[in-house]
Amino acid sequence: MQISPKFGRASYVIPGMWNIGLKEWAVTINAIDRGEQTILLRKGGIREDGKHFKIEHEQFYLYPGHFHEGEALLKPGRRSLLSVVEADEFEEVATLSTFAEIEEVIEISTEDEVRALGPFHIWSDEFAAKRFNWKPLHPLNLIIIRAHILQQPQALMVMPEYRGCQSWVEFVEDYPVGVTTPAIPDRRFAAQVTAIKDALASAGAAAL
Repeated sequence: MQISPKFGRASYVIPGMWNIGLKEWAVTINAIDRGEQTILLRKGGIREDGKHFKIEHEQFYLYPGHFHEGEALLKPGRRSLLSVVEADEFEEVATLSTFAEIEEVIEISTEDEVRALGPFHIWSDEFAAKRFNWKPLHPLNLIIIRAHILQQPQALMVMPEYRGCQSWVEFVEDYPVGVTTPAIPDRRFAAQVTAIKDALASAGAAAL
């Protein structure tokens, strides 16, 4: 561990080469990098096996993409974040700037729990509800991640097999993570996880 002059916080070296990415909306990745969000919500994509999301990896890059709906999927106070990423359409080159590790996966099975997560993400209520209601027989996966910001982001050419509605992407090359800085300091991250679990517990108790 060392103190990074760029970020003013402790930085870490993550060894090895990695070739796995989890697709996520670029504006969400930006919020994660800024420490505004530590969660992802997943059920699956059209090209998923059985259209059902599976936790296939515990460490991965966040691979940026776009939703065509744009502003309607974000809380009004977070719509300005679109201007940060809208110039890059990720059609030819994508930049890997965030490496993630799964801290915990929690199954969300009620709308009350979805609403309880509102303070912990940038998405609109409609977007969260849409993810919950798609394939209603399957629970929604709440994925709590520990995000690490790369000091040396990796640019990769977008291959045809990276496109489409799928969650996991296996890159044709391996990319080093190297020196990273946590998006959220350890103590603040622990407090955030506790707050998320407390909110879910309260939602469950209220439903009884």
